[in-house]
Amino acid sequence: MYVFALRRLSQSSIGYRYILYSTFLLGLLCILVPVVTSPDIFSYISYARIGVIYHLNPLTTLPTTISSDPVFVHLYWKNQPSAYGPTWVAISSLLQWFTLPLGVQSLLPMVLALRVFGLFTHLCSTLLIWSIVGQLQQRYGHVSAQKRLVATLAFAWNPLLLFEACVNAHNDSALLLFILLAIQFLLPASHRWRGNILATLMLVLATCLKLNAVLLMPLFFIFIWKQEHRENVPVKVPFAKTFTLLLAYAGTIILLYAPFWQNGQLLRLFQTNPTTSRNINTLAEFLGRLYNSITERLGYLPVPQNGSPAEGVAHTASIALFVMLYALLCWQAIVSKQSLKTLPDFIRWLALAWLLYCVCGTPWFWPWYTVTFFGLYALVNATGEDDLLVSGFLRLPLAPFATYLLAFSMLSIYCFYAWAPQNSFIPGLPGFQWTDLRGLWAWVIPLLALRWPLAPMPRPHYQRAVIRETQGESIASKAE
Repeated sequence: MYVFALRRLSQSSIGYRYILYSTFLLGLLCILVPVVTSPDIFSYISYARIGVIYHLNPLTTLPTTISSDPVFVHLYWKNQPSAYGPTWVAISSLLQWFTLPLGVQSLLPMVLALRVFGLFTHLCSTLLIWSIVGQLQQRYGHVSAQKRLVATLAFAWNPLLLFEACVNAHNDSALLLFILLAIQFLLPASHRWRGNILATLMLVLATCLKLNAVLLMPLFFIFIWKQEHRENVPVKVPFAKTFTLLLAYAGTIILLYAPFWQNGQLLRLFQTNPTTSRNINTLAEFLGRLYNSITERLGYLPVPQNGSPAEGVAHTASIALFVMLYALLCWQAIVSKQSLKTLPDFIRWLALAWLLYCVCGTPWFWPWYTVTFFGLYALVNATGEDDLLVSGFLRLPLAPFATYLLAFSMLSIYCFYAWAPQNSFIPGLPGFQWTDLRGLWAWVIPLLALRWPLAPMPRPHYQRAVIRETQGESIASKAE
């Protein structure tokens, strides 16, 4: 129904008001869903209650400290402090403070508050995508009202994004909002330096919400550095603006984390966080468990599924592959003269980097990690060709239908946690459950819709616009 609606409405004359109102109604329906498929929302509540009610440090205090609290029985991560930074502490604590007059023993007000906040961030992101796409299309070439409409509607009505924002209330919706705000401030304006400062501040807030946002920072500073180099303004210190923003970014993060340091107890998170050693919902998990099953079939002693040597090797190999690809991506961004010259090109690099992170950069993976990718891809799809082409370095022929299948495969991962897949085994593979196919399913299904063009793709409209702009500057300088 989602895909059918997109195809039907793409030919109509609806505007952004229709998209916002309809998304608001869909979000309200999701808010009323009486179940969750992830216990993270109760972890959010526990950390907020630790700070607001018990006046303890949520970034270092274990939930076992409040074992008598009503939220404790709903927690999955009971021996781990908050994995989220000061930004989320401030947001969740503020919501908890507003719901205190409704009672301390009931969790329902806080659950609804987090869901309403998730819907609010999703609506704000939808409005930002509509605004950013409109400005980028007007500046960088072909203006297509249909592509703008479809891209915004595809994001706003995406069942996965609505489910994660308004049912599970994951804070990835807030993370995407800060990233989109940073892109909004980077749009060409008369006060570019002020825009760069505000964009840096938004990325600071994103990093202090979830640390994985730091993956976008190298590309951000390379983009700022290239913009400064392109302006060719004589200064005493080369690239002074880029270094100033870098220092401001690092310094602000340190200042925000300083109140929670508690004599180094903050670092204990990295010792207990499962993302540092475990695999789930990824190809690394599938390959590790398949290897254990085959060795057991060959007569070797069975090993535990969690913490096995195969899991450790697959975990390390997956991260090593991502580090190599990401380093190559950054190196190409630095040395290539045609890369990161425009904002649409910069957004493409961000989308590709985040997709690589989801595929192999985080062996501990959950569907809501892709929220940021879907937001960035909406901008990519509306401002250029469908392919994720990065200056001739890497082309991912990702058609829009492939993103629909990606949303479907991510949302259907939860089906593998039902009773039957978790309690039945594949014949001939001892110890290998049907639920162990979830990592393979998540990333193979979208491959069915990938397009592999034999002929070279034409340059996107924004690249042709930049070429014309660059040629015009060259002619003008020669004439002068």
